[in-house]
Amino acid sequence: MNTTSHIAVFASGTGTTLQTLIDEQLQHGYHVALVVANRDCSALARAQNAHIPTLLSKDWTEIDQTLTQHDIQLVVLAGFLAIIPEWICHKWEERIINIHPSLLPKHGGKGMYGIRVQEAVLEAGDTTAGCTVHYVSAEVDGGSIIAQTTVPVLPNDTPDTLSQRVQQAEKLLLPRTIATILHNITQH
Repeated sequence: MNTTSHIAVFASGTGTTLQTLIDEQLQHGYHVALVVANRDCSALARAQNAHIPTLLSKDWTEIDQTLTQHDIQLVVLAGFLAIIPEWICHKWEERIINIHPSLLPKHGGKGMYGIRVQEAVLEAGDTTAGCTVHYVSAEVDGGSIIAQTTVPVLPNDTPDTLSQRVQQAEKLLLPRTIATILHNITQH
């Protein structure tokens, strides 16, 4: 009997986080069963190279139906630059997560993604940066925090150097957090 939980990864860009999730799936006991993109992007090619089914769509009814067809237990947003509709947030409550490159609630919300986040961290004079895995709610970056990890802000940091360290932390935190959430889901 196969008890590996199926996840869907939503992406809009290069798919570097998706690649980490693909590379770590056996070690952490989940299976990337579907990749959804809202625009043509490199993440779709990564999925196809790994023989993972893909869906390119902005139609949320179609997306919802496809998640059900693939027996998805958890949706992971990985650089997905679209707002999830409220009805999807409610239907998939506590089964959609996102990773954000800051220590939420700091430096989150609309427009805070990519390098902008680390620019804000440096501008604020923060001595610690990091990343947060949180549940997705109707409020952008407003869902309950599941896990966080920190990285130091170094005196000579640029947004790029800080971003690279945060991305390394994300690669460790996200697969472990997915495994923990799926373990909790399957125990209920």
